[in-house]
Amino acid sequence: MRSGLSASKYIRNNKRTCFVLIIALALTFMAMYIVNYLLKVTEESFKPPLLELPKHVTYADLTPQALGIDPADYTAEDGSLSRDYRAAREKLIEELKKTEGVRDAYYTQTLKANYNAVLGMTGYEFPLVEPEKIPEFLEHMDAKLVEGRLPSGDGEILCDSEILKNLGLSMGDWFMEWSYGKAFKVVGSIENDYRACIGTPNGFNNTGWWIVVLTDEEHSDFRKLTEPLGVKLSELDNVDDRPGYEEFMQSEVISVTDSVNRVLLLVVMIFLAISVMVAYISFMRNRVGEYCLYASIGYSRREIYGMIMREMGIMFGTGLLLGGIFSLITMAILDPLLITSSGLVSGWWYPQQLLNITAAFAAVVGLLQIPILVTVHNIKTMDLMDD
Repeated sequence: MRSGLSASKYIRNNKRTCFVLIIALALTFMAMYIVNYLLKVTEESFKPPLLELPKHVTYADLTPQALGIDPADYTAEDGSLSRDYRAAREKLIEELKKTEGVRDAYYTQTLKANYNAVLGMTGYEFPLVEPEKIPEFLEHMDAKLVEGRLPSGDGEILCDSEILKNLGLSMGDWFMEWSYGKAFKVVGSIENDYRACIGTPNGFNNTGWWIVVLTDEEHSDFRKLTEPLGVKLSELDNVDDRPGYEEFMQSEVISVTDSVNRVLLLVVMIFLAISVMVAYISFMRNRVGEYCLYASIGYSRREIYGMIMREMGIMFGTGLLLGGIFSLITMAILDPLLITSSGLVSGWWYPQQLLNITAAFAAVVGLLQIPILVTVHNIKTMDLMDD
């Protein structure tokens, strides 16, 4: 009785050739997945300061017009415009303090903390306040002191522990000396879920003056919060609140990383398709005699095609499996060496990328149908090979 064509016999008898192709497929899988993993580190790391922190604190730098003051109404240079502007701002702050969902509000200097990810960098404000206001801020952020002490003098910074790792700073170091010089010293490290920092002012070393509003998540939309108070925001007003940061995260972080990932996926797929196509055409050319022999002893073109596809399935399946194993090993190495040691956040499980890679491999298999079907169609029996 005639047995079916074995799909593994060729692989067993040509271990070196098949091994090279399987490893190439595995490394391609790993490259696609690890690139996505590194890009997603940026997204995951930026979520606390860009999506979570703004749910609890808002920063606003308002023009006089937003507070109902028209500079055109002031002609004399007697300081009355500045005086009325300050009065309107202080009135707004007092009204904010009485508003539901607002824990506190004040006008103060700020600094900006940098946060460097694998791809790109972000920065966000934090307040410089008097020492007596710091415990309230820490309680609002559900932050706890893990090293050092609370600021008590001028120019002292209390910084999130992951930000300190990210910036390569320790207790007693000057905070971002490359930007602020020797003006602010790190005196304490805190742990919180939002990457929050806080400090005390040192003269007029700052990155600006802002209205700082401590809110709950429900009231973290500054426009909605202040509209009932008569504030009319325009494009000239600078507001860092939850909606603004959500838009920034989507347009400047998620969209960029997704675009980069799609381009790299396409480039790798094109190279994979070309490489595998060349390799498979070479395989089949070298096996024309074998296929014709199968046809001569009674196997149909359909059976020969099935054997070729099963061989391909074994090699592609093994490549995918090894690629997954290689990816896990690589992430296990990169995580402690590059990610967590830099104060960044990573995830290992990305089902969408697995689907993308599987689709890319399926597309390559689809392209291979052209040379496979041509080869199978042109198979001759041994007695016709000389014709």
